Amino acid sequence: MKLGDTEMSINVLERVEQALVARDSETLVSLYADEFVFEDTSSGDRITDKAVLKEYFDRLFSMPEVSFSNVGFFNLGNRAAGEWTWAGKSIRSGKDYSIRGASLFVLEEGRIKEEKIFYDSRMAYE
Repeated sequence: MKLGDTEMSINVLERVEQALVARDSETLVSLYADEFVFEDTSSGDRITDKAVLKEYFDRLFSMPEVSFSNVGFFNLGNRAAGEWTWAGKSIRSGKDYSIRGASLFVLEEGRIKEEKIFYDSRMAYE
């Protein structure tokens, strides 16, 4: 891996963090490679199409009072990992929830080639 690759990886992670906090689905989707895999291990979604990925993020960001905080990603060469907190109001009960989650990435040429997210979504839907 060249130094430029590491710099590109750090840049894409910073942009993911900014877009997630801003709830900006357009920017998030633009950070994925043309051929990618996004896997939500909680819901079982496996997405390989950018239009479908944008719909996924649009749905997520339209949930009541949704926000992301404590976002931090760590570059490990062409891989990265990180954690985040997803908060909002439950769709069913209206109660506040806060869920910690983690993401694992494979990065290629400054884009996300693969992402797997891990969290327990039950609180958001109770």
